[in-house]
Amino acid sequence: MKRHLLWTFDRGSFQWDVMCLLILAFLFLIPRHFFQDVPEFMKVSATESVHKTVDKNGNTVFTVKLDTPRFIDTRELREATAGMLQAHLGKPVRPLNVQPIRDWAGRVIAYAIWKER
Repeated sequence: MKRHLLWTFDRGSFQWDVMCLLILAFLFLIPRHFFQDVPEFMKVSATESVHKTVDKNGNTVFTVKLDTPRFIDTRELREATAGMLQAHLGKPVRPLNVQPIRDWAGRVIAYAIWKER
C-alpha cells in the first residue's frame, strides 16, 4: 500500500501504464457539462430566445439564441441578432460587444451581446 501512496513505480511499468490509462479515460470519457466551467452568459437556454445575465465585471449581457445554427459568423447575422434583441426589449440597443456562441460542431447557435449602460 505504501508503494501506491508514494508512487514509487518506474516509468514503463505495468502500474505506470494503468495509471496513465486511467488518467486518459478520465479526460476523454467524462462529459463536458460535468465540470460546468462555462461562463453563465454562454449557456444557451432551451426555452428562452433571449436570456439576461451579468458577467463578472457587472456588465449586462444578453444571450440571444438563433432560430437555426449557422457555420459562418457574418456582420449581417450579428446585426439581425441585435435587431432581435431590440424587438424583445422594445427599445433601441447599442451593443458594446457581440460574441458568437458555438456548439460542439463549431456552428453559431447564439450571440452574447454586451449592452451599453
